[in-house]
Amino acid sequence: MDASLSLRRPNNWQDFETLCKKLWGEIWDCPEIKKNGRAGQIQHGIDVYGIPFGLDKYYGIQCKGKDEYTNKQFNEDEIKAEIEKAKLFQPSLKKLYFATTAVKDTGIEEFVRKQNIQNIANGLFEVHIFSWEDIVDLIDENKRTHDFYVRSQNFKTSKSVAVTFNDNLTEITLTPKYKKTITQYRPKIVPADPYNNPLANLLEQKEKIMRPFSKFVVATPMSGTKVNHSYCKIGLKIHNIRLDPIEDYKLFFNFDGEVLDLKESNEEDFGLVIPSLHRYISNVQLWTESMSGTVVPKKAILVGDDTFVSDDIFIKLKSSEYEIIVNWKLISKDYKDEGQLKIIVKPDFEREYKEILVEDPLKVGTNESGFEELIIDKN
Repeated sequence: MDASLSLRRPNNWQDFETLCKKLWGEIWDCPEIKKNGRAGQIQHGIDVYGIPFGLDKYYGIQCKGKDEYTNKQFNEDEIKAEIEKAKLFQPSLKKLYFATTAVKDTGIEEFVRKQNIQNIANGLFEVHIFSWEDIVDLIDENKRTHDFYVRSQNFKTSKSVAVTFNDNLTEITLTPKYKKTITQYRPKIVPADPYNNPLANLLEQKEKIMRPFSKFVVATPMSGTKVNHSYCKIGLKIHNIRLDPIEDYKLFFNFDGEVLDLKESNEEDFGLVIPSLHRYISNVQLWTESMSGTVVPKKAILVGDDTFVSDDIFIKLKSSEYEIIVNWKLISKDYKDEGQLKIIVKPDFEREYKEILVEDPLKVGTNESGFEELIIDKN
């Protein structure tokens, strides 16, 4: 069998997981090989797992799609983090394979070999890495996977699109910002007889003089713009990767996971606002009831190798770490396609400290609020 070394990589990470499941299922002679759980669940670093024929221990695969055009690679910290996650997989693994669409890299392979020896010495699972060139060799050696994959790659129409986030990635990490207010109540020292204290007497007289004017003090500006940093910005990019044009197309999308709100902006004006005479109409329509939307380009034709980028989409996320799947479907005059993107949520927490003096000693202590949205003035 002659598999070309230029065999195309899968278009997205879901197809890559499917390829790994098919390939190692054949290598291991394991019809019970499975993908681990579903998107958004904790997987302990394992995407595919199974027990090779004749053995009694689980082998696990971590599938990592990387950008072939920028030669983006694993880094050592990423590998160590995934190994730590895999230690929590139950039952414990016999071997952990890193399967990646990235090109081979001698430095990373050396690092993985050292991690493998260290793990074995510690009585843990073996660690191995298979880059895209290694995977192509394995595809060439396993007929069922070869025939399956070559057919799936060749069964393409003259039209095809790649839908990604703005930075050409199918998986991104978002960091919504939240704040927690920590209030410290400290004892206020009050003189036994404040009226015999010249300083206390002076402060009391000042307070009496200023009290009638306090209602005229303006504490906040009359107008402005507030920015809610608990909303994160994304955009969707459509790339026509073939030569034939795609006409009259729309992109539908929805979020599978906990999204609290959708907006066109994370900014909100308050106070005296002068309405704009020329309101910009976004090419994105959003529905908060179903946490979904549609991208409707003003120019409904995408010529070969051209790209279109949606306007900004702001999503409000929970103040916890989790994953969200973005399901998309493109329809056009004579072509349609669908797929998924992944969002990893890792919040950034800010703490604000306040100090209040109290006379009642029973009120002395510390109080922490729950996590609140981080909203600040734009200026």
